[in-house]
Amino acid sequence: MTAQGKKRARLIDVARLASVSPGTVSNALHHTRFVEPETRQRIEEAIQALNYTPNIRARQLRTGKTNTIALLSSLPLTIASGASKLGFMMEVALTAAIMALEKQHALILVPPGKNPLDMVTFDAAILLEPTENDPQLQALQQAGIPCITIGRTPGTPTPVPWVDLHSEATAKLLLTHLQTEGADCCALFVGHTPRTSAQETEAAYRLWCEERQEPVIYYLDEHEGETAGYRAARQMLQEHPKVNGVLVLVDTFASGCVRAFQNAAIAMPQQMRLATRYDGIRARESLPPLTAVNMHLDEIARQAIMLLFEVLAGHNVVGSCGQMPELVVRASSRAS
Repeated sequence: MTAQGKKRARLIDVARLASVSPGTVSNALHHTRFVEPETRQRIEEAIQALNYTPNIRARQLRTGKTNTIALLSSLPLTIASGASKLGFMMEVALTAAIMALEKQHALILVPPGKNPLDMVTFDAAILLEPTENDPQLQALQQAGIPCITIGRTPGTPTPVPWVDLHSEATAKLLLTHLQTEGADCCALFVGHTPRTSAQETEAAYRLWCEERQEPVIYYLDEHEGETAGYRAARQMLQEHPKVNGVLVLVDTFASGCVRAFQNAAIAMPQQMRLATRYDGIRARESLPPLTAVNMHLDEIARQAIMLLFEVLAGHNVVGSCGQMPELVVRASSRAS
């Protein structure tokens, strides 16, 4: 028989060659149940020997599954727009898409601010930085769609499984750096939307302020984007003229702060030192470039996909440890 006329190998052929049941082959392929390493090795050898390729479309028709994962964000478009469009969400998406494809799933991006269930069909979801009582998360849970989050869901004793972003450690790292560079009076700019990252950052900041200074905190409206950062910085310069360091949690707010300081002829870092969390395009292309942290989002995304497939396999999981942040010092805070 010619190569063109050769019959395509079926899952049952793999099962026979590996001396296992078709169900065990399916479990090994789709990670739906645990398969012993030795058994998995035999299955993989049989797949290679037969040049077996799973018929994804047939499986979708049989199971009603789409083999798709949605990547969602609870941040508004004002935060995720502009330079940020190529930032946090896209960094996560690239690694997540590669890993999902290895597990025969496609990753789809749902624009921020949209109800995903009104737009597309998918089997599972990853939600970036959920808010307290997050409407997207509630919709997913009501629809029975498995979901994990990047960043812990605030305000609940039993959050869905999450990958830790280590927001408290990030805040301590940046505040220590600002102080080391000469900022003896620091302010904090955070969004007013209840997210774990904002709550943990504020708690770390308040602890840092003890026996140093009175807390100077501005809560910004995420829907106002850069404008919110600009207004808060202008207000802070009038109300707290002794402040010479600012920790700005959101890079979009930080861009507004830089513009406000420049308009007020406040030299950075000589008169004002600024640091933000996410080391993305906004931080790197700002003038001056902004001190931030490497959040290791490729590793965060890898853990998110692994965690989601643990959930899909029915395992009882709580969360994943994430990756500790790494300081990236730039001219916005560096004294020399």
